[in-house]
Amino acid sequence: MTNRDVAERRAKWLKIVESDDAKEGVVRRHGPLEYLMRLFRMTSMEVLAGFLALLYYTHWAVFTPICWFLYTFLIGETFRKYFLSSVTDEIFYYVEQKGMEMNIQIHDAESQTVCMLSALQEIRADSRALKKKQEKAGSVEGQADLLGPMLGPVIKDDKGPAPPIPDGFEIPENLEFVGLELNLLVGFKRLRWALLNSESTFMQDVVWKVELNYDSIETNEWNRHNNAIGSTTKLPDGVKEVDFIGAEKNSSYLMPKSAFVAANTAHETAFIESYNDYCFSLKLRALTPDVPYGSTFEAWTKYVVINTGNNSCKLICSVEAVFPNGPPMISRQIKS
Repeated sequence: MTNRDVAERRAKWLKIVESDDAKEGVVRRHGPLEYLMRLFRMTSMEVLAGFLALLYYTHWAVFTPICWFLYTFLIGETFRKYFLSSVTDEIFYYVEQKGMEMNIQIHDAESQTVCMLSALQEIRADSRALKKKQEKAGSVEGQADLLGPMLGPVIKDDKGPAPPIPDGFEIPENLEFVGLELNLLVGFKRLRWALLNSESTFMQDVVWKVELNYDSIETNEWNRHNNAIGSTTKLPDGVKEVDFIGAEKNSSYLMPKSAFVAANTAHETAFIESYNDYCFSLKLRALTPDVPYGSTFEAWTKYVVINTGNNSCKLICSVEAVFPNGPPMISRQIKS
């Protein structure tokens, strides 16, 4: 764009504004006092932008050293953060659409150009690999493994109507994003046993190992009332359902590499938030310190299961990313 193009565009814009003002009966008169007030209200970035705009009308021998000085000592970091944010959004969107696998590493701002070039090269390479994988998968027909009755036996109490809401009980609130809300044809106590009881291997063998392809799975016991939590039999003497609230259980597993990170170990802590025959709520906190920016956030998941009676229940799953020490620069990408 030349100086003449800029002048023509500005003249065209002024003509449009004057035409609109004439239709609305508006007369614009800017006196010296108004211009002075506008100058005092300008931010530092607006002043800098105006100064850089004036450099457009100077010779290259004048603006080149000035721009070099500003970028090197004053505004270089701001520009690099802007480039990182805008280009990262495009890369994340492209990778999510293509379903590719890549490993993006953390780089210093000074080497961000090299980082982005490397990421784009990796995208092209993985795009070709993905195409070959899809062609190969299209020519091979597989058969799903039969997992068997991993939810446990059918429970007689689930056949009846839903129990009334306990006095003073309120259904726990969901986390920031609700990702799943289903009416399941599974009895409430049967599902509670599958998700909470220490004898159940549903989460480990079905959800983690088969569906999510996790490896190196290790699960500990509940820190209290381990044998009673999720049990389908009568509770021991002196033990009440309210005693289960706040119980914790630690687990760990190796997650496979995804579109953005290499295979890494996650450390998960389960918390029982509510527990009765009408509703139970389970909160999960996952820590992934080995991934980029993994030490800056906690990934929370919440399962809320409501008893609807007649061998059915309602499941609500919500998620949220929490930043204990404040959000990092790419917090928006982490949440997405």
